[in-house]
Amino acid sequence: MGLLFQGALRRPMLQVALDFTDLKPAIEIALKVIEAGADIVEIGTPLVKTWGIQALREIKKIVRENLTLADLKTVDAVSLEFTPYASEGANAVTILGIVDDDVIKDAYDMCKSLEIDLVVDMMYVSNPVERAFRLASYGINIVNLHIGVDVQRKRGVSAKQLLKEVEELAESDIIVSIAGGIKPEDAGHFVRSGARIIVIGSAITKSPDPYKATKIALEKIRGVQV
Repeated sequence: MGLLFQGALRRPMLQVALDFTDLKPAIEIALKVIEAGADIVEIGTPLVKTWGIQALREIKKIVRENLTLADLKTVDAVSLEFTPYASEGANAVTILGIVDDDVIKDAYDMCKSLEIDLVVDMMYVSNPVERAFRLASYGINIVNLHIGVDVQRKRGVSAKQLLKEVEELAESDIIVSIAGGIKPEDAGHFVRSGARIIVIGSAITKSPDPYKATKIALEKIRGVQV
């Protein structure tokens, strides 16, 4: 149970996803969302793939008390992928929920030894609730219910379609993270359904005023009595 898990137990948290391929604007946006009070800064998968560990290093210089998550979406070689990011100060990493159970078990054990949190991304898992409960029996305590950006665009859906699943999982001890086209003004809906980590990407990072958008999201999240 790392700092991400502990923080989400205390209160619902806002995670801002830096899904960039250019490091400079990612740092500029990170500065704004951190100043606004975002709880978690995510080194998004595009940023990880284009800039690697350097992206984490640069973001870590400015995060202050904020947490960082590296959205690696790992599917194999967990030690090789997780260890460098943990050693550079990432508080959490992600693995895809479609991966074999044995690999996820190894990933969980690895993260425990590294003293970081493991978030299992349920994107493309056909029954995320059933899968989450199965993984919980191995110790997994944070899952991300996630509708990917391409699915959002092609099918016109968003994370709102996952509210029922959020409610089911929230009745357990599993920390639910939710992502997929969430707008700052809608963040409170997911907290009321039981989500503890609200992940917002482009609705903040591509906003004309990322600072203000972050503030709105935090206001909606903090305004829910849980």
